[in-house]
Amino acid sequence: MRNKKLFNVLLVVCMFAVAMLTGCGSSKENNTNTSNNTTAAETNTEADTAANTTEADTAKPVKLKLGMWEAKTDIEFWTEKVKEYTKLKPNVSIEVETIPDNSGQYLKVRLAANDLPDLMYLKPAHFQIYKDSLLPLDELPASKTNKFPGVIDGQTLGLPLVSFSEYVYYHPSIFEELNLQIPQTMDEFIDVLEKIKASNKYIPLALGGKDDWTFYPFAEFGPHILSKDEQYQANLATNAEPFGKGSTFETVANMIKKIATDKLAGPDALGIGYDQATQLFQAKQAAIVALGQWYYADHLAKVGNDDDLAAFPMPWRTSASDPLPNMTLADQYVSINKNSANVEEAKAFMEWMFSPEVYQPYINTLKNTSTVEGVTSDLPFFNKSNEVAPFVPFIYDATNERYAKVKAAAQYDEKKTAADIFAGKNVEDVEKTLNGNWKKAVESIK
Repeated sequence: MRNKKLFNVLLVVCMFAVAMLTGCGSSKENNTNTSNNTTAAETNTEADTAANTTEADTAKPVKLKLGMWEAKTDIEFWTEKVKEYTKLKPNVSIEVETIPDNSGQYLKVRLAANDLPDLMYLKPAHFQIYKDSLLPLDELPASKTNKFPGVIDGQTLGLPLVSFSEYVYYHPSIFEELNLQIPQTMDEFIDVLEKIKASNKYIPLALGGKDDWTFYPFAEFGPHILSKDEQYQANLATNAEPFGKGSTFETVANMIKKIATDKLAGPDALGIGYDQATQLFQAKQAAIVALGQWYYADHLAKVGNDDDLAAFPMPWRTSASDPLPNMTLADQYVSINKNSANVEEAKAFMEWMFSPEVYQPYINTLKNTSTVEGVTSDLPFFNKSNEVAPFVPFIYDATNERYAKVKAAAQYDEKKTAADIFAGKNVEDVEKTLNGNWKKAVESIK
């Protein structure tokens, strides 16, 4: 009996032990499963995070080239500014590429080699040359807020960064010393130069003729304004002999010839370039320089102030009672190469360029007039100049397709032609050659 009781007790103990072991085993298994699930979840989260980080860090590297001509203020500004874009998009780097000339010759070589930059500066007259290689920008938000989009054949092919007017800059101290007044006509302008030369103290006109583009205020804009026709180039393209006697070209050519013959631009204007000419003006060795509104920022950078600087429009008129027109144009159009390997990134970068937070400091630095709706320019210097010498804006239209074709066929370069006249070529001989080439071109372009 006693043995039976002992057996029952041992049986109960064993069953209890088994139950305890089973419970512990289940608990351990549950804990293990929970631990495994937690570890798996953590591992998945870490993997996802690592994948996202890796994706951001290893995004396809993109290098864009932004080609611009040798506008020093632009080059300096964008070289620094694009670093901010790379901070926003670490995989994108922007190379600011200097284009050696703004006449389009260098880019023509690049065009032939299918090697245009991803984005580039163009002038209005260049659109007809490059239009087949440019990306339409009509859908970009920046196109909808730009005041002067470059529209060719119904498509927006470029957006200008600046608009500006042309000016004759001068030193008021020299004018006061020599008792000179702001000239109101072309004849008065030449008379002022003659009086400055007669003083034997200053070079009348700072002109860097070694860089023939510096003739543009005279040779390119002069005939255009004197024609009083904003469609001058379009009409020129249908005229077989537009450079003959009595033409506005001849009027400006004779003016250039007189400046050269009378040494009104110093003894060696063809021996110095833009930099040397502006240095003479900045050092007050020259009294006058004719350049666009864009020059003002360069002057401030070199001189540090505008204490002895003022400006007036080139007086392209024969009578002071006539309205005073002044060439006003948009420039530095930014276009995108449609054959770029990174078109979408180029579009995104262009949007960034014209965004208010980027464009506002740009236009403030350049001291030009804003082309973007909602962004204003602070231009106290030009506001004051325009009050003293008010003018009527003359809008420059240089996008006529036929004119571009005729000009190219005739191999006409108004700046080089001006340099030739300045160097001594006879005006009538130059006109005869130009008319011969132009007539052939007009007849060949249908």
